Amino acid sequence: MSSTHRERKGRLVWLAFWSLATVLCAIAGPFGTHAALLLGPRLIYWACVIALSVLGTALVLRAAKDAPVWKTAMLWGGYITMLSVLIHTLNSWLFEPWQGTCQLLYLWVIIAVTVLVVHGAVGLARYAFLAPPKTSAQDPETAFLRHLPLEKRAPLIRIEAQDHYLNVVTQKGSALVLLRLQDAVAALHAAEGLQVHRSHWVAKKAVAQHRRVQGRDYLVLVSGDEIPVSRSFRPAVIEAGLI
Repeated sequence: MSSTHRERKGRLVWLAFWSLATVLCAIAGPFGTHAALLLGPRLIYWACVIALSVLGTALVLRAAKDAPVWKTAMLWGGYITMLSVLIHTLNSWLFEPWQGTCQLLYLWVIIAVTVLVVHGAVGLARYAFLAPPKTSAQDPETAFLRHLPLEKRAPLIRIEAQDHYLNVVTQKGSALVLLRLQDAVAALHAAEGLQVHRSHWVAKKAVAQHRRVQGRDYLVLVSGDEIPVSRSFRPAVIEAGLI
């Protein structure tokens, strides 16, 4: 299954979950919403609350991908706290008796338990019913391109380190990615490319020609960019046949 098709399917799953959960909660009316709101307002209320939950969960899952345990725990803790504050503020506006720190703490505990139960159930279901995902060691470039927005995914041209970000240039444009160059180089070790400077990685097929100006080497790419070759990486560039 292609990554594009997989992501579209994932969005449909989130949409289906949001719709189903909204309808069920609106009918059941948990946490006093059945008595406080009519069906129409209940639908709107639960649609907003669950949309916030789904959006926050999707953002945390994306940010926590391949992150260490401590960072993942901090992301989920921040998500639970922010969602609790937002729902507490909404409830304080809608329900007159709803106020105070106790109600906020109650919401935090309920949301935390829900997150643990839901993700525990999802993890068990994946373990029990789904086969482990197949990894492709032969296509590291495709795996790396998953860091980019869908509209920018295309054959790589070059990667440039910019502070804590990487400017990743493909045949469809460029995008900034929060990643270290050394991690990108490691991920692309089996791809048709190489690091030519402490701040630059280039795809071999993107190199159009070599220029030497005042004793310094430059690679001219198909995009028109000129990438400097540092002395420490020059032997590898020569070995690759680019000079």
